Amino acid sequence: MEVHHHAHTARKKWTHYFWEFLMLFLAVFCGFLAEYKLEQTIERHREKEYMQLMIEDLKKDTANINEMVAGNRIIISGLDSLLDLLSTPEPGPDYQRNLFTYSLKYTYWYMPIQFSELTLSQLKYNGGFRLIKKRNVATGILQYDQGLDACKYNYDLLLHYFHTFENTNKDLFNMTLARNAFKAIEKDFTTIFLPKNEFDKLIPPGNYIEKNDPALLSKYHDDILYYQTTLSNLTNVVAGQKLSSDSLLQLIRSSYHIKD
Repeated sequence: MEVHHHAHTARKKWTHYFWEFLMLFLAVFCGFLAEYKLEQTIERHREKEYMQLMIEDLKKDTANINEMVAGNRIIISGLDSLLDLLSTPEPGPDYQRNLFTYSLKYTYWYMPIQFSELTLSQLKYNGGFRLIKKRNVATGILQYDQGLDACKYNYDLLLHYFHTFENTNKDLFNMTLARNAFKAIEKDFTTIFLPKNEFDKLIPPGNYIEKNDPALLSKYHDDILYYQTTLSNLTNVVAGQKLSSDSLLQLIRSSYHIKD
C-alpha cells in the first residue's frame, strides 16, 4: 500500500513580510527619487536655457537702445533750432526756406525702439517663471518688464503728439516741395542726419508756406514743443532702461555662471 504524505508549507515569519515590504517600498521610493531628480535636472537645464536666451534678448535691446537714444538726441537738438525759428519769425523767403528745411529734417522721422520680448513672453505666458529659482533674478526680470511698460506708455504719448503737429504741419507748409526729401528719407532714413547744407539740396525753390498766419505759426510752435518734450521724455526713459538692461545682464551672468 502506498502511503501519500501531505506536503506542509512552512509558515513565514512576520519579519520576512516586513523585509519584503521594506524592499518594495525602497524600490518604489528610489524610483520616485530618480524621477524627481531627473525632472529637477531637466528644469534646471531649461532654466539656464531661458537665461541664455534672455541674455541674447538683453544684448539686442542694449544695441537698439544705444541707436535710438543717440539718434533721437540729434533730432531733439534739431527741434530746438526749429523752435527758435518759430519763436522769432522774420519776413522774406530765406526765413521760410529755413523753417521748411528744419521742419522736414527734424519732424519727418524719429528713432523708434523695438524691444526683444520673445523670451520674456515665454516666461510670462508659458509658465517659465516657475523655473526661475533665484529670487533676485526673477525680481530683476519683473522690474525690467515694468520698465518696458513705462517705455510703451511714453511711446503712445509720443504718437499722440506726433499726429497732432503733423496736421498743423500740413496746414502750414506746401508739402509738394518735400517730395524729393521724402523719397531720400524713405530710401535711407539716415538722410535726416546729413548736415543741413547737404539736406538743403533735396529741397527745390518755391513758395514754402501755404498760410503765413501768425496764429498758425504759434500753434505749430506749441505742437512742436509738446512733441519735443514727449520725445525727450521717451528718450530719457529708454536710456534708463539701458541701465536696467546692463544690470540684469550682469546679474544673470553671475548667477548662472554664463560666459558669452
